[in-house]
Amino acid sequence: MGYRQFKSKLARVIYDDEVVDADCEKLFHCDWHKANSACALVERGKAVMFKYREWELVFKQYHRGGLAGRLVEKSYLYSRLPNTRVWREFNMLRAMRELGLPVPRPVAARCVSLPPLAYRGALITERVPDSRTLTQVLCDRPVDNAQWSKLGALIARFHQKNVYHADLNASNILLTGSGDFYLIDFDKGSIRNSLSRQDADANVARLRRSLDKLQKRHSEFHFSEDNWQALESAYRAAVAD
Repeated sequence: MGYRQFKSKLARVIYDDEVVDADCEKLFHCDWHKANSACALVERGKAVMFKYREWELVFKQYHRGGLAGRLVEKSYLYSRLPNTRVWREFNMLRAMRELGLPVPRPVAARCVSLPPLAYRGALITERVPDSRTLTQVLCDRPVDNAQWSKLGALIARFHQKNVYHADLNASNILLTGSGDFYLIDFDKGSIRNSLSRQDADANVARLRRSLDKLQKRHSEFHFSEDNWQALESAYRAAVAD
């Protein structure tokens, strides 16, 4: 049991054979999702929740191509498959789980060649049971300061393991019914040899900006300066250890 790979005419697939098997490529097709999930349209960057066998899974599709892709990378597909966003996120999730960090289980990834220079990718992860984003929770109810402190300490754990989250915002944090936090969506993130204090602080500042924006956007949004002080104090104490 473990991670396996296979190659079709234009695609490469990696998958966790404890969850799916070699016929898992069908799970990456829009027609399959239209027929087997509540989502009528699969859009790039939008998560689709679906059930396969006994597993609750999440599908995310994204791609790199066009002018931006050509400017950033002249030639990378397949000869440099590990550098594609989808492969990097899949393997980053694997590595973080090995480090004991609370992130979704990676189930499968697919990278499709779009000659001559572009690719399209999609990622499937296990859905974190009984969870909602922090954004959804705060639109509904307050989170007590003990939980904010727990979140601050958790972010510190990621940083102590040299994990950089490229977009740490309230919608990329999950809170379960039992009070556990998970971080999600590590597209463009990285596990570095050493995470600088500047980049770690930028992660925390990014989260604060997202909370402030959400508070302005929603008439009912349960976030206060006191909450932030609880998070930041726990974070600073944890990174100082």
